[in-house]
Amino acid sequence: MRPAMRPSIAVSLLAATVIVTIPAHGQARFGGVTAGATLSDFGSTSSNSRWGFTGGLTAGMRNFNWSVTSIEVTYTQRGAEGIRLDYIDVPLLFGGSARLGSGSGRSRFYAGIMVGFKIGCSASTVATAACSDARGTTWGLPFGVQLGSYKTGGTFVALDVRYTLGLNDAFSNIRAYNRGWTFKVIVGRQR
Repeated sequence: MRPAMRPSIAVSLLAATVIVTIPAHGQARFGGVTAGATLSDFGSTSSNSRWGFTGGLTAGMRNFNWSVTSIEVTYTQRGAEGIRLDYIDVPLLFGGSARLGSGSGRSRFYAGIMVGFKIGCSASTVATAACSDARGTTWGLPFGVQLGSYKTGGTFVALDVRYTLGLNDAFSNIRAYNRGWTFKVIVGRQR
């Protein structure tokens, strides 16, 4: 099953790159850095959740007055009590943005698709064998909300709260998919 997924990963990343980089008249582009915390567990098992770190880069564009498309590349720690899985996540997000009142505040609601590439695994002595069964690629459905504000010169700061539902098992030998919350701050600039 792994070889069949590799072409779909390449196509997904290529499509995301094309969508984000297509120049068009009147579109506002943005880029920034993100950092925050994750709270995750393995769905369909009796695992206890664990806290982790996430941080990375984001880029995107406002397609119309209200529509926003973005892509991120983030280092993310997920897992459950006793086991930590480290991923490079690449979510492609679509959503709408609205002004909050008459000021510089903005809100954004979004959903999308995410692929995660495993780059590491660590476990307690009880769960050490689980690392050898961890899949190299996972898929998820992220959806969330951002609340932010634009500053002078096009800079912005936003708070982002996201829930990601896993689409495939994180391990080859047990039914356990990554799911969890992400809480982060985004600092960026609009061009």
